[in-house]
Amino acid sequence: MLRFWSKYNHSIWSGILLMIRMIAGFGTQKVVAIFYGPAGTTLISHFQNFVALFTQPIQDAVANGLINAFPKKSFQKTQVVGASIIIITLLVTSCGLILLVSTQFKQSYFSFSLENWLLIIPSILLFCFGLIVSAIYVIQKRLKLYSFIILMQWIVFFFSVFYIDLALNHFLISWLSIQSVFSIILIIPIHSLLKFNFKIEKKVKNHFKQFLIMALTIWLSSKWVDYYVREFAIQEFGIIQTGLWQSVVRISEAYRGLAISFLFLSLYPMLSQKLANNKLDKSDLKKHFLLYFLVTVAFLLFVFQFNEFILKALYDLQYAEASNLFKIQIIGDVFAFLAFPFSVYLIASVKTKTYLITELVSALIFVTLIVMKTDIGIEILVYAHIIRFILFFLMVSSLGIKSISNVR
Repeated sequence: MLRFWSKYNHSIWSGILLMIRMIAGFGTQKVVAIFYGPAGTTLISHFQNFVALFTQPIQDAVANGLINAFPKKSFQKTQVVGASIIIITLLVTSCGLILLVSTQFKQSYFSFSLENWLLIIPSILLFCFGLIVSAIYVIQKRLKLYSFIILMQWIVFFFSVFYIDLALNHFLISWLSIQSVFSIILIIPIHSLLKFNFKIEKKVKNHFKQFLIMALTIWLSSKWVDYYVREFAIQEFGIIQTGLWQSVVRISEAYRGLAISFLFLSLYPMLSQKLANNKLDKSDLKKHFLLYFLVTVAFLLFVFQFNEFILKALYDLQYAEASNLFKIQIIGDVFAFLAFPFSVYLIASVKTKTYLITELVSALIFVTLIVMKTDIGIEILVYAHIIRFILFFLMVSSLGIKSISNVR
């Protein structure tokens, strides 16, 4: 038992961390539904999307780039941290200016006062900086300590909700600001690893440039594609049918997101380190993929079997109508899960162009099928999902296997 724990310690703590985040996310939605009703659910979803517009490109460009760069002996760690800080500042500023010019998130929409915004803006910056700190914990394999701090963060948050009577706007600010404060607390145990130098060598700039391009591609192929498809579905199939489909999509995105997060916490740093040291073990990769495949199939079979119960438990009885859509969606999710390890490998090996092409082609196919085949009905949305991820899996697996076979 001790040998098993020692061998899989990092993966186990990765799972514990993801479980904490999942419970916290579900708990937050439940609290909002109980205290603030449907209007509160809508508003927190919009607010979380607003924050994600800043954090997603930083997670994909900076945090992943940092994890990949840290094991490389040719890079000075102080320059890597310095480059990360510069990119975060530029991305946060750029995103803020884009949103300000587009007026997509008006001050009146959230009814935030000027004083609220003066707290929200630095909180977002701290939250984004916390992504660098989180990446250091992953690199150093200190997920036990990291999980404990994150657990304390959510305990403080939920205690503040239950013992302080918060207006909805203050609840949203509390959700963000408490996470920002804990970003500072996370710095204390690893502050010695956060020394930085703003004189960045060209090779370090080029390294982060590739991750930045990948991050922006993901931003376009996920956030913006999802937004367009959702708007298109509302116009074509109506708000009720689209709402049923969205209930399925949100569950699907939740467990796919957990799988990706787990792979980036466990597989990604391992691949980055072994590729940097030319110590990639192909037979070990096959064992990991086989285990991942078996767990994936078992999990999705469980979801398939109890899909109607899951819909009722997470939403309401009327959402059982989405059961058939959910079953079809799960077929596409199988291929999505199988594709993830290969896409993580392409990112870890910095196959920028390859990754960009697979992401953009799969997104283009998804949108094209939906637009061209609306006569099929709402089911086209899940059929397109299946075709998208079958093709995505075939592309990344063939390219990934070819790349791995060339590794000595």
